[in-house]
Amino acid sequence: MSSESAIPLVNLPRSKLGEGPIWDYRRGVLYWVDINGDGIHMYRPKDGYVKSIKLGPMPSCIALNNDGNLVVTIKNKVILVNPDDGSILRTLTTVDEGVDHRFNDCRCDPLGRLVAGTMSIPRKPNASLYILDQDLNIKRLLSGVTVSNGLTWSLDGSIMYYIDSPTRRVAVYNYDVKHGELSGLRDVIDLSSLQGNPDGMTIDSEGYLWIALWGGGRVIRVNPFNKAITDSIIVNARYTSSCTFGGGDLTTLFISTAMGEPPLEYEGYLFTTNTNVKGVRQYMCKY
Repeated sequence: MSSESAIPLVNLPRSKLGEGPIWDYRRGVLYWVDINGDGIHMYRPKDGYVKSIKLGPMPSCIALNNDGNLVVTIKNKVILVNPDDGSILRTLTTVDEGVDHRFNDCRCDPLGRLVAGTMSIPRKPNASLYILDQDLNIKRLLSGVTVSNGLTWSLDGSIMYYIDSPTRRVAVYNYDVKHGELSGLRDVIDLSSLQGNPDGMTIDSEGYLWIALWGGGRVIRVNPFNKAITDSIIVNARYTSSCTFGGGDLTTLFISTAMGEPPLEYEGYLFTTNTNVKGVRQYMCKY
């Protein structure tokens, strides 16, 4: 297993709870959220452009929409946001799981539907994973979830990888792309022997998973076929929350982090490292 260190980007905004970085290849812009800071940040590496938008409560995830706008989860809603001025264009859906629940991580599936999970703030196993179709009908894919986190699809879209963080594993589901349904748990990748809980996740062009370990201060690359950890990226922040590939050739890994109590020197900043493998473009939603 190879190991290297990521570099903090101290020239960019620092977050209380940085999460959900996502690269928009159309604009050459990286987006990420600060859940506890009620904000969305954006960064264009080409010219150093940085912008922050106040948007709340608790923006937890960003997905790209095919019209250039952003699909954003806030508390118990999914909204469509104009990234240029921060205006909320419309509310796509609302879920009611009670005041002690909120949305957490999300992704667009291969056909452009948003899959978004909730979490129980008091950490009870009564949250859910939902899918929102193009007609804005929402249905529950999973129940009994505690902290819905990383999710991504295999390169052919037939498998969905999913993390409910306290389980300390990646659940591997058969995914019916046509109907947007889970069609059976086929395997699990057990990460319970590692320090920290698995959090956000992305996939590279070889079909390997990159998983942030919350409390573990690193991102690992996992071969989902034999479950071996092939690479480890050390991050000088305890609470690594998620990661995504970006840059013009998709070989730059961006890693979000959160502040601890008290925060260490670089906690809350984005980190970056160059990799010897390319990522893949994120699917776009169609709303």
